[in-house]
Amino acid sequence: MKATQARRNGLAPRRRALLARTVSAAAWLTVIAPSAAHAEAEVPEERAAVVLSGAPALPPLRTVFLQYGVAFTGEFVASAGAMCTKGDPCVLGSGGGVVARVGLRTAGPWYLGGAYEMTKQDAQNLYRLGTLQQLRAELRYYISTGKITQPFFAVGGGVAGYGNEWTVETKGPAIFAAIGAETQLSRTNVFAFALTYRAMYFTPFTISGLTPRDGSIAHMLAIDIGLDILDPR
Repeated sequence: MKATQARRNGLAPRRRALLARTVSAAAWLTVIAPSAAHAEAEVPEERAAVVLSGAPALPPLRTVFLQYGVAFTGEFVASAGAMCTKGDPCVLGSGGGVVARVGLRTAGPWYLGGAYEMTKQDAQNLYRLGTLQQLRAELRYYISTGKITQPFFAVGGGVAGYGNEWTVETKGPAIFAAIGAETQLSRTNVFAFALTYRAMYFTPFTISGLTPRDGSIAHMLAIDIGLDILDPR
């Protein structure tokens, strides 16, 4: 009897240790294992969401682009100078048209390019089709935001000519300064918006039957809304 009791007393600690291990294993299987399995199941879904998102990949940060596009523009006359004289209708009023541009977008924050713009202006019936044409160079500086929209500042200059039905009856130098922003729509397309101040000098000219116009500076405000294409070089 004593030997049997001794064997039972020796087995009791082993049984208690085995029972504790069994309880711990059961708790792990019921609590921890399902959570780990659920987390592992979520990883492929996240990866699939990234792969199947369809969002356009942004171009590399250090890439040179040929940037070109077209925009609709409105030219609003703030002051026409001597283009408007007392007693005669004003030959230069506000109008609108299109502008085409092309330039080089550097790997840094700069853009250098050129643009041709043609707008129909309100000529108060003095011209059948008053056309303002501009050929200018443009320098932009982009502010990096780390997002798809980048604001920019722009300055430039060129020549402007005004006349009836594509003719140039008065012309002169023009300068401008602008602020704007570009929003990337895809890897190679950007939506552009700009607000511009222009100063144009027009040489003296005469409209048949009216008082001659002296040379003067006209001041204008312009709004551009357009779409540009980025062509990696």
